[in-house]
Amino acid sequence: MAVQFMFGVPVPVTTPKPKPAPEVDNRIWSLYVGDLDPQVTEADLIDKFRLIGPIASVRLCRDSFTGDSLRYAYVNFFKSLDASTALCFLNHKELKGKPIRIMWSQRYPLTRKTGIANLFVKNLHPSITSAQLQSMFSKFGKILSCKVAAENGKTKGFGFVQYDSEQSSMTACNALHGTLVEGKKIYVSKFVKKSARTVAHGDAMMASLEGSNQTEAAQKYWESEFCMEF
Repeated sequence: MAVQFMFGVPVPVTTPKPKPAPEVDNRIWSLYVGDLDPQVTEADLIDKFRLIGPIASVRLCRDSFTGDSLRYAYVNFFKSLDASTALCFLNHKELKGKPIRIMWSQRYPLTRKTGIANLFVKNLHPSITSAQLQSMFSKFGKILSCKVAAENGKTKGFGFVQYDSEQSSMTACNALHGTLVEGKKIYVSKFVKKSARTVAHGDAMMASLEGSNQTEAAQKYWESEFCMEF
């Protein structure tokens, strides 16, 4: 330890230690953006999302042979807050006249593909949109994805809501199954892939859905819309 003298009195001098450089958060916060119009380009996505904050990159997924859009993309932000804001304010908003669906990009898509904590909702009024369905179910937990099935601008009367936990999905199921929404009684059940349906899953509700055309349509829709993503 160095010593200096002040008025003849030795005073220890502490050598200041250099401060470490502030840590830099190099993480990229990635959002999955689906249900895109086939004509949407990377430039369209940049124009839409850069209003929220600086964008690190945008990747529009395309068919490796034809180059056609696969109708989903990844938008990457530098800041978590910007990504969260985009998810909050742009989810289910229109881009080129079509509502887009936004969720956090999942590094391991097994949860999405297996349908864990996923609910099947049917008998929806034609006026119910994905945004309205999400608003209805959001009070029961964190929603990973929410979508009302539609084709050519018309809803099919059913949809899917996936939570981040089985507990949230079951709470929502118990609370909302059989409730009236826009004058129609909705039916909510745990969504089970056809290949995974066993006697263990065959409660009264699933048994009543098993043979319905709508359930088969829902299974095919889920496979085409969700299993091919990522």
